[in-house]
Order: sequence, then C-alpha cells, then structure tokens
Amino acid sequence: MSEFALQRFGQYKESNQASSLKQRDYKDATDLIVIGGGDEINTNVRRLTELECERLQGFPDGWTAIGEWDEEKQERYYIDSYGKRKRVTSSARYKALGNSICTPFWQWLARRICAQYEREITMGSLFDGIGGFPYVFERCGAKAVWASEIEEFPIAVTEEHFQE
Repeated sequence: MSEFALQRFGQYKESNQASSLKQRDYKDATDLIVIGGGDEINTNVRRLTELECERLQGFPDGWTAIGEWDEEKQERYYIDSYGKRKRVTSSARYKALGNSICTPFWQWLARRICAQYEREITMGSLFDGIGGFPYVFERCGAKAVWASEIEEFPIAVTEEHFQE
C-alpha cells in the first residue's frame, strides 16, 4: 500500500510517510476516496456516492432516497412539513448522512441498554437527524416514541421510516 505526503497546497507525492488530506484541498475531504491498484499508482479522486455513505453509516440501502419518483422530471421529491413539494437533492442527502450517527456502535450500545431492562423500553430523541436512534433502538426491541429535528429533509426521512 502506498503512502502519500503533502508537498504543497493540493498536491501529494508518494512517500514513506503519509499526510492526511486537508479539508481545504477539496470541497470536503471526508467525502473523497483515492483509487489505486496494482503496481501503478492511480491518483484519481472521487466523491463517495450517497449509497456508499449510507452503507458506511450502517443504514439500509436507500435510507435517504425518500419520497416519490417523478417520471416527467426524472427526480425524487417529498412533501415537507409545510405541505410543499421539495426535490430530494444529493447535497441534502450528503448533509443529512454527515450529520447523523454511525449506527454500528449505537446498535451495540442499544443492545446493552435494552438488555438491562425486564420490560420493553421507550426512547425519545432530540435532534435525531435521519432517524438513527429510533432505527437502532427499535432493532433491539425498544419503542421509539418521538424524534425531533429542525431541518426539513431529516424530518422527512424520519417520518418516512417511522410513521407514528
């Protein structure tokens, strides 16, 4: 595996000492991956897809691909809390996933919490993002009674998956 060291702004060179990507080098370094293979060094950089981000966060495929598909416009849309039709954008999905929890750890913790009680537990979540806490706790047998958020897209994602 090759390592790369920062030479100057936005430029890296193969080295025996690795440097981290700087956020200012690209729009958001956490959303980028470097593709390499074999003996030849390939420094193609690409953004992770929404599906890859969902999988890295531990959500099911398509968790943020909510709403209905509009055949005519070839895009997804959802109805916000004001009753307005909104387009589901990639940037909204990336932002919601980036502001969410990484579910594998919380799944482990939720199992431990639920195991401590001899009855079904209920949980509420303030500023939950895209329903991560209800998702992991309900998988452990708990009942999610409410989740709160202030941004429209995360509210719509949570409502899509947790109708009550």
